[in-house]
Amino acid sequence: MASLLTVADLIADPTLDTNVIAGATGLDRTVRWAQTSESAEPWKWLGPEELLMTLGLNVPTGPEGQKDYVRQVHTAGIPGIAIGADGLAPSITTEMRLEADRLGLPLLSTGTSTPFVVIARTVAAATTNQLNRGVLMLSRLYQEAGSQSAQAKRRGDWAKKLLGVQVAVEDTATGCTVIGTRPTGALRRHSLSTLRTTQLLIPAEDQIDALLLVHLKLILSVDTNALLQQAESSISSGESLLRLGLAGQLSATQVKGGKWLAPGETFRVLAAPEKHGESLSMSLALHGLVPLQARWKQHAVAIVREQDLGTVRQISAAMNIALGSSLAQRDLVDLAGAAEEAISALPEASEAGVHEFSGLQVSLLARSASEAQGIISRVLGPLASETGQAELFRSTLFSLLEHDMQWQRTANALSIHRQTLVYRIKQVEEATGRSVRKVADLSDFHLARQAWVLLHD
Repeated sequence: MASLLTVADLIADPTLDTNVIAGATGLDRTVRWAQTSESAEPWKWLGPEELLMTLGLNVPTGPEGQKDYVRQVHTAGIPGIAIGADGLAPSITTEMRLEADRLGLPLLSTGTSTPFVVIARTVAAATTNQLNRGVLMLSRLYQEAGSQSAQAKRRGDWAKKLLGVQVAVEDTATGCTVIGTRPTGALRRHSLSTLRTTQLLIPAEDQIDALLLVHLKLILSVDTNALLQQAESSISSGESLLRLGLAGQLSATQVKGGKWLAPGETFRVLAAPEKHGESLSMSLALHGLVPLQARWKQHAVAIVREQDLGTVRQISAAMNIALGSSLAQRDLVDLAGAAEEAISALPEASEAGVHEFSGLQVSLLARSASEAQGIISRVLGPLASETGQAELFRSTLFSLLEHDMQWQRTANALSIHRQTLVYRIKQVEEATGRSVRKVADLSDFHLARQAWVLLHD
């Protein structure tokens, strides 16, 4: 949108016969209106962006009075003073000029051949033209916004195309970008009237007309609310489904009517630190992925299709977090095992990105009994035997795993003293060469327990 008239534009017009005599650093001040006043206190009647035109009858004669006159005009936001050169004004003192220079308040002299009404009409015409352009731009703004699809509204390209400015809307709680692409560099932030706290981000070096900005915020508030409501609905539904899956009660037909995963297509289970759960689920939803995400064992766990891993990597980079990933999965029946894989991959993740599990495969339910027996033997070693001592230590280990590594709860469940439990687990660690204090080993123990249940229940 074209800028409004400035003081510099007025003195550049030779037909107005107006020159700057002080305060030249303020020539970029905007002028929306020009008004004559001979009142002793014109700042009571004029305000910001309203040029004061005077014959000088209200200008004090002394230097201190003139300095105060300039200060009062400046404080009122008046963009400049045009004094007629009719000889009615007192002499402009050096002090008045210096004060105008200090404040950057343009002090102008208008020739006798230029009636003030000519300046007033020039400013009014420019303002009217600007308002007309503004109305047309507002019309285009609403037409363009109303013609966008949901995906186009999410991208926010239309705003950049129309205004020439890259804008974005950010969800404050999660830091997720709801609309557009986050601009780089310094930003100006404007709060939006949305159900969740959000902000409009605009590059600091770019300017949007104040009236346009008001209407842009209204439009983006409506679009943001629609996108966030849709995302929150998807997140709630996705969390319920994943909890069923982690309990072994989810079938492929329950996810988007069986259309989420095509026959033969694989998926991954992802894990992130629990504190990133809300941001992860919101990002998945806003990117159009089914947000199958829930909190599980002090982690945020999600499942995504193999074909969506590229988008997930973008999310990881944007959030600057590491994600652990299971190996490729084909069946939803053992999501808990795949989630263990993803969680165990996290400690190896030192930087943002998707880090794949590299240990023994945890998902067992679709695999052969011989392979399950092999995993039991490799992980449990001598505790895989049927001797009384092996059974005692093995059942103690499995009980600790079942109680999520809570030692006192496990001891109570086994009706033994806590120190007895500690002793038995030490025997387990010596027999297997693994430690319950190492995440990778703990994952293997969970794997062996699942294999044992598969073969013996």
